[in-house]
Amino acid sequence: MRISTRRRQGKLTVAAVSATVGAALLATAIPANADTAIAHPGDAHQSATLVERVTGTGDIAASTAAPGTPAKAVTDADGNAVTITTPDKATGTLNAAANGSTFGLKLPATKDVDGVKAGAGTVVYPNAAPATDFAVQPTKDGGARALVTLKDDQAPKSHRFRLDLPQGTDITEDGQGGFQLTREASEGVHVPVGTIDAPWAKDANGDAVPTSYKLDGNDIVQTVETNDKTAFPVVADPKLTWGWVTGTAYFNRKETNTIANNGAMSGAVSGFLPPGLNIYWGAHAAAITTTAVKAKNAKKCIKIKFAAGIFIPGQYSGGYCK
Repeated sequence: MRISTRRRQGKLTVAAVSATVGAALLATAIPANADTAIAHPGDAHQSATLVERVTGTGDIAASTAAPGTPAKAVTDADGNAVTITTPDKATGTLNAAANGSTFGLKLPATKDVDGVKAGAGTVVYPNAAPATDFAVQPTKDGGARALVTLKDDQAPKSHRFRLDLPQGTDITEDGQGGFQLTREASEGVHVPVGTIDAPWAKDANGDAVPTSYKLDGNDIVQTVETNDKTAFPVVADPKLTWGWVTGTAYFNRKETNTIANNGAMSGAVSGFLPPGLNIYWGAHAAAITTTAVKAKNAKKCIKIKFAAGIFIPGQYSGGYCK
């Protein structure tokens, strides 16, 4: 699973690993917990090689693995510092922290396998479930990929990721197969604080394998639909991003009416924005106000999509529009 601000998708090309490449990986890999000995480190190196051929390595964030601690990466996404901490055990929780809040994603492992940092920075948990490896890649955009490798047709087809959401955080489907995480930034205004991208999966031939999510309480269940034509191993990727992410702010009916009646700069309606974006809000105040008036008259609410200083107001109903 990927935790992320920007969506990226790797390209899979599975090839045999030469003895030279294998030896180089073996020489450079270190345990995610530097005090932990790994019984079969070669498994981790091979798994890291496979997933990095799928995802590429250009967006993997640098991380540290001090003795007795899990691997940790600190990235700057749009001026927002995000700390990604990988679990030192496969049964642990991947954490993403920013702005004083922490999002947790528990890996679906069934064995308490030690993490190994290998390749370009992938932390691998080999054989952490039947015929299944797990891996985590902190990414430079303030996110992380949680990768599942199904090694053969005996591997489980469904994997359950337990979410640990900060108080006041809601999760909703984004209409594209993933999820949007939002919080109430001020009364009547919900803003995105994280995303879980739509999943993807590729088999050993580079062919897409159908995969999807189902939300079950505080769990996200990913199902990978393999069949007798699937070439193993199969790599699947959920990706998560935490912190302030570009997206859409949703205003309820009361705040929509406030903007319509008093203008976009009225009251606290622009106070939900982080420093810097307030300036852009003012530059788009006229268009925002006009859209709010139209939404009010149509008994709808205003929503505002924002990215890179561009604000695009629109109308919506249902959800937070009440």
